[in-house]
Amino acid sequence: MSLLSLTAQWIDEEFVCHQVTLHAKSFRGSHTSQTCNGFDSMLQTWDIPKMSVHVVLRDNARNMIKAMSDAELPSLPCTAHTLQLVVHEGLLSLKSVADAVAVGCKIVGHFKHSALAISRLEDIQLQINHPVKQLQQGVQTRWNSTFYMIQSLIEQKRALGIFVSEYGLPDTLTAHQWTLLEKVISVLGPFEELTRKVSSSDAMAADVIPAVTVLHRFLTRETNDDHGIKAMKGTLAAVVRTRFTDVEENPLYSIATLLDPRYKNHFSPAPQLLQMPRRC
Repeated sequence: MSLLSLTAQWIDEEFVCHQVTLHAKSFRGSHTSQTCNGFDSMLQTWDIPKMSVHVVLRDNARNMIKAMSDAELPSLPCTAHTLQLVVHEGLLSLKSVADAVAVGCKIVGHFKHSALAISRLEDIQLQINHPVKQLQQGVQTRWNSTFYMIQSLIEQKRALGIFVSEYGLPDTLTAHQWTLLEKVISVLGPFEELTRKVSSSDAMAADVIPAVTVLHRFLTRETNDDHGIKAMKGTLAAVVRTRFTDVEENPLYSIATLLDPRYKNHFSPAPQLLQMPRRC
């Protein structure tokens, strides 16, 4: 079931941040812009005038963009969703990576559907003095779950090798694929950290410009450790530039960053970017 929710966030006179979910509405049928405009009716239900809405956080779907535009509400895309698109377009869509991830999913799936296989793997972990941990399962709609799945496979590489030699598996990773996945983890580490940061309950719009700037510097900086991952970093950097191309030109981001004491002396937007719409 699909839901459209209305979650309000505000600060009180003591500058304490509050957050509460006011409304949730189920979707049936096509998610058209007209359907998404149900958001407008939710504001009316709670007697919230549009002029008091500073910004609406939405996903990147075109129907949601159009719905906010039709409702004349200022909005920002979900940064975590944008990162999801960046990782999938820039890395997980590459055939070599996708093939290795698919094999990893088969391995994890084997243990998720067999209590006996889990028990045998745990016995091996104890024998080699490894922490007893289960493999993490990836979810396609959450890129960082794929990151955690790959990470858990690499952590249990030795135990899995012993398991394969004694019991076999429906599929196995080649030496090249193991190396590839280790490189993927090293490249996606900063993305995982940023995803956790922007997904937290205290995440702010002021965090976006600094986070994207640091991420882009990491992807474009050449180091001695870039052997085998330079192409990955270059591809991801190109997608980051495309997906976050106008982030510094959006006054909702730039003014938030300028006013945040953590960033104002380090990420100062150009003066022409500080012209906010009067309603904001």
